[in-house]
Amino acid sequence: MIDRGLHRIREIPTYDSGNAWYNLLPEPDPPLRLTGEVFGDWTILGAGACGLATARRLADLRPDDRIVVVEASRVGYGASGRNAGFMLNHNTHGESKDLAIERRNGRLCQGGHDYLATLVEMHQIRCNWSDWGRVYAAAGDDADAHLSALSRVYDELLQPWTLLDAADMARLTGSAFYRSGLRARGNGLVNPAAMVRGLAACLPENVTLYEESPIVSVAVDRPHRLQGEEGEVFAPGLILATSVFLEDMGICRHRIVPIATFASLSKPVPPALRASLGEDGEFALLPAHPNGSTVRLDRDGRLLMRNTIRYARGKRFDTASLSRISDVHRAAIAARWPALEGLEFEGTWGGMLGFTRNDGTIWGHLGANVHAVISSDAAPMTRGTMAGKLVAENICGEDSDLLALMRSIPSAARLPPDPLLRIAVQARIWSDRWTGKGEI
Repeated sequence: MIDRGLHRIREIPTYDSGNAWYNLLPEPDPPLRLTGEVFGDWTILGAGACGLATARRLADLRPDDRIVVVEASRVGYGASGRNAGFMLNHNTHGESKDLAIERRNGRLCQGGHDYLATLVEMHQIRCNWSDWGRVYAAAGDDADAHLSALSRVYDELLQPWTLLDAADMARLTGSAFYRSGLRARGNGLVNPAAMVRGLAACLPENVTLYEESPIVSVAVDRPHRLQGEEGEVFAPGLILATSVFLEDMGICRHRIVPIATFASLSKPVPPALRASLGEDGEFALLPAHPNGSTVRLDRDGRLLMRNTIRYARGKRFDTASLSRISDVHRAAIAARWPALEGLEFEGTWGGMLGFTRNDGTIWGHLGANVHAVISSDAAPMTRGTMAGKLVAENICGEDSDLLALMRSIPSAARLPPDPLLRIAVQARIWSDRWTGKGEI
C-alpha cells in the first residue's frame, strides 16, 4: 500500500548514450516538455512498454478522460528501447521450478505479443518486425543437459519445438561454435526503440505525452500532484509505470531485484562476409543457460551481442565499465566468427531488468487511487504490455480470463536489504557464470 503525503524521488532515471537501437533512428521531433500547471483525470508516470499500454487501453475505455503521460527522457531511450528486441510469446531457461507459473507467464506473454503485433500492423509501425522466431542455443560441455531440460519443460507446456544439431546450427548461423539448439516460433523480432517510439506516436487523442520531463516529487493527495523541474501535473488518478525506478520514490521498496544487462550492436557486416552468416539472412539466439549470450543478426546485417549481468542498485554505468564490456562482446563475436574479429560497433549500452523472489509482481491498486504496473521478469516487453493493458481494464471494471489470471499473481515478496541482497545475488551470478562459462 501507499502512504499519503510527499514522496521525493531520490534519483532521476538516467541512461548512458550508447543505445544503438535508438541512435540509429531519425532525429525525433522536439519534445513536448512539462511546463506550468497541467490538469488531467489520470497521470501515468513512465512511457515504456507498461506505461504506453496502460495509457492506450485507459484512453480506449475512458474516451472522455484526459490522460497525461510523463517520461523523464525521450520515448524509446529508456529500458523498453534497450532490450534485445525479442517480443516473446514464451520464455524459459532450463528446468522449470513451477509449471503452473510457467503456464501463467506464457499466457500473459502470448497476449502481449498478439496485442503488439496487432498494433504494429494496424498503425504500420516501422520497427523491422520479423517472425523468424528464436533458437535456444547451447555450447560448452553441458550443452546437451541444458537443452534436454529445456525440451522437457516445453513438452510439459505443450509448446512446439524442433531440435537442431551442430550442423543445423552451423547452417543457421555460419558458426561452428554451437553444439545444438532448440528452435521455437511465435515471437516477433524488432528494433525495440523504433517500436516503442511508434507506439507512442499513435496514442489516442485524449492522451498527452510529455517527454524530457523528470519528476522530482509525488504528493499523494486529492488530487495527486507530480512536481517536475519546470511544471507540475494535478490528477485524481495516478498510475506508476517506472519499473525498477519505483524504489527511488520510496514506494514498494525491497520488492524487486535490480539487474543490469549489457549489449552491443555492430555496424552492418561487410557484404563479402554476410553470406557466411547463415542461410536465412537473420537469426535470433537465446542462451539455453542463463549465463549465455543472446545473439541476433538483424535484417540490416547488424550483429547484436548481449551478455554480462550485474546487480545494479545504482542503475548507472560509467564509460570505463562499458568499454570493458564492449571488449567482452568483441571477444564473444570473434569466438563465433573469427573472420569478424575487429567488427566495428555502433554502440554498447546497459539496460535494467527487475526480478522478484517469489515470481510475484507489483501490479494494481496501492490505495488512494494510486495504481502500479511493473513488469518483473525476463520478458518485459510482452508481459509488461499485457500487464499495462490489464491494469487499465482492472481500473475500469472490465473482466476477462487474462485479467483474472493477472489478479491471481501474488504480490512481490519482501527482500532482504543491502548488503545482504547484494551478496546473495552476486553469489548466484558468479555461480551461473562458472557453470555457463562455455556459453559466453
